[in-house]
Amino acid sequence: MTAQKNKIILLLQQIALLTEKNSKGSLSDNTARWALQARLAPVLVDTFLTTDLTPALVQQLKADALTTKFWFQTQYQATLELVTELNKQKITPTLLKGMSISTAFYPKPYYRNMRDIDLLVEQQQLKQVEQIMRVLGYEQKSHLPDEFYKTHHHTKPWRHKTKDIWLEIHTGLVPASSPCSAAKVFSLATINSEKQLNNIDGKEIYRLNPELQIVYIATHWADELKQTGGLFAFADIALIINNTQPDYKKLIHLSSEPYIANAVYILLSYLLKNGLLRDSAIRPYLKKISHSLVFFDQWLVYKFIDHYLITGKPFGRMLTINNIGILWKLLLSPLPAGKKLILIPVYIAFPPQANKKFNLNFQLSRIKRLLFKSS
Repeated sequence: MTAQKNKIILLLQQIALLTEKNSKGSLSDNTARWALQARLAPVLVDTFLTTDLTPALVQQLKADALTTKFWFQTQYQATLELVTELNKQKITPTLLKGMSISTAFYPKPYYRNMRDIDLLVEQQQLKQVEQIMRVLGYEQKSHLPDEFYKTHHHTKPWRHKTKDIWLEIHTGLVPASSPCSAAKVFSLATINSEKQLNNIDGKEIYRLNPELQIVYIATHWADELKQTGGLFAFADIALIINNTQPDYKKLIHLSSEPYIANAVYILLSYLLKNGLLRDSAIRPYLKKISHSLVFFDQWLVYKFIDHYLITGKPFGRMLTINNIGILWKLLLSPLPAGKKLILIPVYIAFPPQANKKFNLNFQLSRIKRLLFKSS
């Protein structure tokens, strides 16, 4: 696992630190396949010689890198088209997540793969924005009922009728169901005071300032253990810190909520631990983040990151994706350490999010999968 971890960390360093091409490094097929699944094919092709890989895998990597580059350009042009129309109506949206970070910090913007485009607008501008979306050829699509989006932080997703591009129009940063929904840092007042007027190809937009970006990305990342795409939060935050001069005192202040402090601390400490941050001045400030993670919490979360995000270890019979997800949320919660230890077996036996957790048939089906699922 160590060799594969080192190669993936090297790929992240290539993005975050703009290191020189390591063309002499050897690469196993397994590492290349995981990098492909983790959406790191473009940076892998630019970083390593691929002569040791099977010809079919080399072709797959190159095809994926080319497709990713083309797809980013398609998403980028769609963003410019929408922002242009919004600006004409005196609306300045706030770019969020992938499109914001990739166009501001990434050495090659298409390194930052993204599923959709996220924009934040004022609530009173929403109807006007939606009208523009329809004129541009977008329609709302979702398998979830309309009722769900009444309390959500973005409206029903928009899909272009011919280009298969997805956009999410946000009116907030976190959903009402999030334990951080009442946090002052995600209030509209804080967002408006911490966003900066910027531009994208001459079009007027806002971006969140470095400190709020870090808090937002870390909180969003910590909410769920995502294997596919989960590594981009490391590169995102490392690039922000390495290319700006964050106000660490402000970062600590914005991270004062319990859930947020745990998320920010675990991500920043992992970046520092694995050589992804150029500025070591952050080290003393890490100790001032008011997190509640004890040694056991940190150790196990680091293990989960190494196993499932960095090296792509497959989930097992007992350590299923659902069970790991339950442990992930529990370990990063601000509950006392002793209570977490008590709740681990309880939550595994009776998943807190499962509607039928006390249903006999549901539990029997879980036992059946545990006993008979093939390796």
